[in-house]
Amino acid sequence: MDDAGAPNLFAPFASELDWRVAQWAVKDGPGHNAFNRLLEIPGVVENLGLSYHNIRGLHQKLDAMPEKAGEWKTQNIVFKDKPEQSFMLRYRDPLEAVKSLWRDPQLSPEMVFASAKSFQITSKWWHVLQTQLTQFSGNKAAYPVYLTIGNIPKATRRKPSKHACILIAYLSVQKIDCSRINDQEHHSLVQQPLISAGTNGVKMTSSDGAVRCVHPILTCYVADYPEQCLVACTKYGTCPKCKASAKDLQNPTPAPNRTESWTNSIIQEAKDQANLSPRKFHAYCMSHDVAGSVYKPFWEGFPLCDIHRSITPDVLHQLYQAYGLRPFKNGIFALSQISGMERKNMAKILLGCLVGCMPSQGIAAVTALLDFIYIAQYPAHNSVTLGYLRDALNRFHQNRQYFITTSVHDDFNIPKFHSLLHYIESIELFGTTDNYNTEMFERLHIDFAKHGWRASNQCDEFPQMIRWLSQQEKIVSFECHQKTQPQTLAPDTVFTGSSIKKKPPISIVKHPNFPNRQLSLIEDKHHAPDFTHYLKVFLNTFTTRPIQPRYLEQSILPFSHVNVYNMFRFHPEGIHDDEEEKDISPNAASKQQTYPGWPRAKGLFPDV
Repeated sequence: MDDAGAPNLFAPFASELDWRVAQWAVKDGPGHNAFNRLLEIPGVVENLGLSYHNIRGLHQKLDAMPEKAGEWKTQNIVFKDKPEQSFMLRYRDPLEAVKSLWRDPQLSPEMVFASAKSFQITSKWWHVLQTQLTQFSGNKAAYPVYLTIGNIPKATRRKPSKHACILIAYLSVQKIDCSRINDQEHHSLVQQPLISAGTNGVKMTSSDGAVRCVHPILTCYVADYPEQCLVACTKYGTCPKCKASAKDLQNPTPAPNRTESWTNSIIQEAKDQANLSPRKFHAYCMSHDVAGSVYKPFWEGFPLCDIHRSITPDVLHQLYQAYGLRPFKNGIFALSQISGMERKNMAKILLGCLVGCMPSQGIAAVTALLDFIYIAQYPAHNSVTLGYLRDALNRFHQNRQYFITTSVHDDFNIPKFHSLLHYIESIELFGTTDNYNTEMFERLHIDFAKHGWRASNQCDEFPQMIRWLSQQEKIVSFECHQKTQPQTLAPDTVFTGSSIKKKPPISIVKHPNFPNRQLSLIEDKHHAPDFTHYLKVFLNTFTTRPIQPRYLEQSILPFSHVNVYNMFRFHPEGIHDDEEEKDISPNAASKQQTYPGWPRAKGLFPDV
């Protein structure tokens, strides 16, 4: 309560100004020392009415606020055969992360709760879990693990400002022999709560107060090829989705799909025949193209989950970083590091550079690959466009022999080429590739990893990074809460049915470039012959009683001058925005004088 007895909408902050200063200090501040020096200026704290006197007091206030997505936990995983070695895991309950997304008032109005047959939003399956890895500069490294839910439209999920992805774990990379525990046990600890919730369901409350029984299901696992093999318990060099061996990857058709039951049966058979011998267990699994270092996959027990089906295409690593690029001594290919955008720009000129340097068969193969790359990234698909994608892949297989004949490569038993066979199936199941491309998470690395690293003192950095991230989340959550607070509305306020402010389809400057321009002068000075005639034709379509065309030329417009603008901006609604079309209501009738037979001209402002 404030001094007047009204509730304080900015608690635990003393006032809106107190909150605004805290928001600036945490999100955009000049640094801890500079902020302390600012507050030390006599009168600043008193005159602004701040509830803290330094950055430490502000951090204590933020730390006292509830966590947005659950408390962080730290656990040391110790090797049974090497107790002197340990693996540090920092994580939080993924179920709490799902609940935080579910109740987010910024996301709730856009969430989808009914499935739809579409190759654009979520298609036949909905995503739940998505991960991606990153690495710091120097000798410091970490693996951030992200989570999001498929109820959120992809256009919202791709915007970092919407905070639709939650960081649920930092996996520290330590130089010890712990490959087995790295691959599986950290997944078991982090994702174990999802198993019981997916089986039995859990009640979740959205921001509008509705309570639903939710069953979180592990549906999509977004990763690059090495991690795909680790997660799916697949022998490196084979396909994590089908049973194609390393020598059969070049076949133009995929092998039968791998299934969880088949993979588990191979692991169980290896256990039975190994007689507790790790060497025999490894050999048996590898002979069946199953990873030989996993005794119990982390995904075992997940309801309605098939990890092999959950593996999604990776446009960034499988397409742009797979074909057409090799290091040369000179030119752009000598770059040691190439961003995803740079690779896309190279692809635009690659075909033109090859024309005249390769036979037609090689050009046809490269053309087919480029067609596949661009069609695979369509923001919306249907049976026709998927047919284009299939045709591009077939054309590549028909012409790829050129690269073998010219000894560019001995064969096409390459996992990245083989992965193209599974794109159509994944698009039909999970929607367009921009739903699950690893490139979507590159920006999150900056927010969740690199910025947090820079905010630490680079000594015992992970606790500091977690605290920094927690404070950032609390500021964003509090800001979102303030935006959704009920406001006092005027009595004549008209509700439009949507709380999201949308950009108008057309925007124009306030003042015309040529005000009060005569119609005849427009035809001469603005190179618009017959402007008056076509203006009559256009306005005639809006009249309740249209004038017959043969009498239209003799009709008289109720004005002779209009304002002329050099340009206007048109903002079309993209097909990938995941937003339904909405009717645009016409402006209310003007109280100014109207003329019978002619409507008020929109976009033209008569001066009569």
